[in-house]
Amino acid sequence: MPIKITLFLALLVSLCSAQLTAQNRDFSAFAEDEKQELQALLSRIETEEKSLLKAKVKDINTQLENGELTAEEAQDLKLEAAENTAITISKAQDLVYDWAAFQKRKYGEVSFEQFEDYVSYLSIIDELGLKPTSFTFDIFTISSKKESERTTDYKERDLPYSPRTDSDLTIGISFNNAVLEGGSLDDTPFKFGGSRSFEIGYEWSTRVFKETNFLRINYGVALQFNGLKPKDNQIFVQNGEQTELETYAFDLEKSKFRMDNLIIPIHFQFGSSKTRLLDNGNKRFSDHDFKIGIGGFAGINILNTQKLKFDDGRRDEKLKQRDDFNTNNLLYGLSTYIGWEDFAVFAQYNLNPIFTDNIRDLNNFQLGVRWNL
Repeated sequence: MPIKITLFLALLVSLCSAQLTAQNRDFSAFAEDEKQELQALLSRIETEEKSLLKAKVKDINTQLENGELTAEEAQDLKLEAAENTAITISKAQDLVYDWAAFQKRKYGEVSFEQFEDYVSYLSIIDELGLKPTSFTFDIFTISSKKESERTTDYKERDLPYSPRTDSDLTIGISFNNAVLEGGSLDDTPFKFGGSRSFEIGYEWSTRVFKETNFLRINYGVALQFNGLKPKDNQIFVQNGEQTELETYAFDLEKSKFRMDNLIIPIHFQFGSSKTRLLDNGNKRFSDHDFKIGIGGFAGINILNTQKLKFDDGRRDEKLKQRDDFNTNNLLYGLSTYIGWEDFAVFAQYNLNPIFTDNIRDLNNFQLGVRWNL
């Protein structure tokens, strides 16, 4: 049988077998545009491999003409090339179809950009749970090289580094109190349990270094409502430039002094997080799990309110006094926290005294909890 006829019959049988495999594929799960792209891709694989086969046959013919091969050897090589081409087309098309079908089932859509970018075979078999093999065809460079040090999420393989900055709403509640200069918590003039603070703010967090998430700078803005409840039936009274605690004439059911402050906190946050290295070499960092923050704050006092409730012998009275009370307009201090994920325990101490010209300075402090929402 002439060589050309033999080669033609071999190719015809092989390509018919590949076509039969293609006809058994179910495209009903794909959208119409996905079906068209997938079929075009399968056709491209066949076209590319046929072009390679023609080049191989041409090379075999050249060797035959130069006397490097006998006619029988050339015929065997052509038949082998034709069979290998048919097998490669079938395997490559099966691989692409299976991967596209897997994507459709798992994600509800198919991304064909991966095929244009020569997606690696290892990533495909990892997702499909297949046994690694290795072969090459024109539109893919397929490798079975293991990369055990990498953990790859297929959806994120083309993502850039994690954003350097993210942000959260923060809410905090705490015990609020104040200590006199030279004094201690034992002789504070305010009720510890009844004096409380509430804080709401917005915080930005920026990763300091590109390659590690160990250190971040956290900064933001917050409104604080710091309450103090004096002991022993006392209230705050302005006596000239000084503000002092004095015993009230009636028995108080309630005595509360509240300072509304706007502050700008800033902290260096040290913490642990997980790192995922993508195929493109970029890194994705999770949020800090365990974290420690050290820093401080600056701000302004925007409003002071003293609320009194008492019985004057005739009826219940409620008084609300809003005044300067000689408080410091500028606030600054130190703060620290320790936490896990979105929860933290924090402490804050005002270096500035509450009042400007008192004989003994009175400094506010807080101990409480904070959440990032």
